[in-house]
Amino acid sequence: MIEPGLDLEADLSVDSIKRAEIAGELAVRLGLPAGRDADVEELSTARTASGIAELLVAALGAASPAAAVPVAPAAGEPQTAAVSEVPSSGGTSHADAVVVAPQRLEFTETELPAPPAPDISEGTAVTVLGGGALGTLVAERLREAGALPQTVPDGQQLPEDLGEIVVHLQALESPDTQLPETFPVFQKVLAAGPKRLLAADRRADGAASGLRGFFRSVAREYEDMTATLVEVGAEDAPDTVARILVAELGATEREPVVLAEGGRRRALKLTPTDLGALAATGAGPAGDGAAEAAAAGIDRDSVVLLVGGARGITARFARTVAAASRCRIELLGRTPVPPQTEDPATASASGRDELRAAFIASGMTSPAEIERAVSAVQAEREVRQTLAALRESGSQARYRSVDVLDEEAVRAAVKEMHAEHGRLDGVVYAAGVIEDKLIAEKSPESFTRVFSTKAGGARVLLDALGALPESPRFAVLFGSIAGALGNRGQADYAAANDALEELGRRWSTEDRRGLTVHWGPWAPADGPDGTGSGMVTPELMRSYAARGIQLVDPDEGPLCLLRELAWGAPTVHAVVAAASGW
Repeated sequence: MIEPGLDLEADLSVDSIKRAEIAGELAVRLGLPAGRDADVEELSTARTASGIAELLVAALGAASPAAAVPVAPAAGEPQTAAVSEVPSSGGTSHADAVVVAPQRLEFTETELPAPPAPDISEGTAVTVLGGGALGTLVAERLREAGALPQTVPDGQQLPEDLGEIVVHLQALESPDTQLPETFPVFQKVLAAGPKRLLAADRRADGAASGLRGFFRSVAREYEDMTATLVEVGAEDAPDTVARILVAELGATEREPVVLAEGGRRRALKLTPTDLGALAATGAGPAGDGAAEAAAAGIDRDSVVLLVGGARGITARFARTVAAASRCRIELLGRTPVPPQTEDPATASASGRDELRAAFIASGMTSPAEIERAVSAVQAEREVRQTLAALRESGSQARYRSVDVLDEEAVRAAVKEMHAEHGRLDGVVYAAGVIEDKLIAEKSPESFTRVFSTKAGGARVLLDALGALPESPRFAVLFGSIAGALGNRGQADYAAANDALEELGRRWSTEDRRGLTVHWGPWAPADGPDGTGSGMVTPELMRSYAARGIQLVDPDEGPLCLLRELAWGAPTVHAVVAAASGW
């Protein structure tokens, strides 16, 4: 379907991150020789299929493109089958992909030593962005240390030469102006190539800034630069903050997030934790989550709202909680409400390959148009399959198409559900979009779209829940391990998922728990809807396997969440549930 000279990015929106995944997959399949990392890097720069083929011929020493690039196996052949059969029990491996129950981790604060005096050579150029009076204090202390600082007021155009060190204070001066609005400034600063980027924010300020996730991703993308977010105390005076920030320039740990409060420096480290002896016995005697659902107060009369569609991870949890409790389930998603029956032109086509063939036979010629049509059909199928499965479990289930950013529509839907049922017991929020690109290539519009869909949508939903006469007992926000660890090409997504933590924490009271669960990648589930949204594709599954990354068992993931709701401490507002790190 891809012409040899077709521009992968301009014509198919296959950006550099996706091309790197393709290159990694080709390297694994074809077994590139020693020095493979360099070959993969070069492959990922190719913009056409013919360009990729030429590089492969050179890398493999083959005589012709035909010898270097084998035809991908058809559906049902051994190689395809080996990677699509995912075990439902933990610890098993298929095609080197290890699928296990997720581990539970919490962020714990670890003490850091006081940094040595900053080694700033005489005349080192430093740019201080924003901060008002604080910016002036920071500049004075830098000058005392021998630097040559310049201050740039908030909103003023950046100078062409930013120097070796940039100190960003905008979050302290204007706490209401955060990501995504400040992304263009960070992007320009990073493009200038400073050796050190230091930003400051106030801890416990209540602002869902997402800066932690953003800086974790910056650290992964800009390995030759030290990037640090310093969170100072809410009551720290300007002079104290200035002293802390200048002292931090002497640190050598390369921690992307440092908590500096009360004269101490701490880092956030993920630590494995458990839920105690009661939870350690597993998912109840039947292993189906019924004991957990009962302990969490979810029964046949309960009403659980899931936002983010009737697909993928959301659908897996909906099925599990329905089977365990027979509760009533409401679903909100972007996919239009599907018709009861599918168009006969595609109804007999199974899988993406057959659907593509059906659309080509109907006269479609644009690859991008065909891929959109295939994805739309698969989304509608998954919604129908999910609703059917929920009803077969004995639950009442209903799906509505609502845009999470439409505040009026979300508020109306939530209000209507509560009025109809007389209650709303729990909410799971899993909406989001991904538009992976490196920071240097990311448009501000794309960053805003990704950040707003995840964090903005969560804010809209939680506000709507807060307006009800009686709030749900829990609101679970589905985050991502990208927010907890950062990830190349996902600075916007990492920032948005990090912002969820503060939103959930602010929503929580003595009577209700806001919880963010940062999930690691999920293995695809068995069945026709196995590669639904939020689950890895077989190709990405092989890529993770090559990097030693284990995947969350799709049967164990929902049970893990039920255990958290049943026995997790109400004061814990963020956990990571992942099979392994990056």
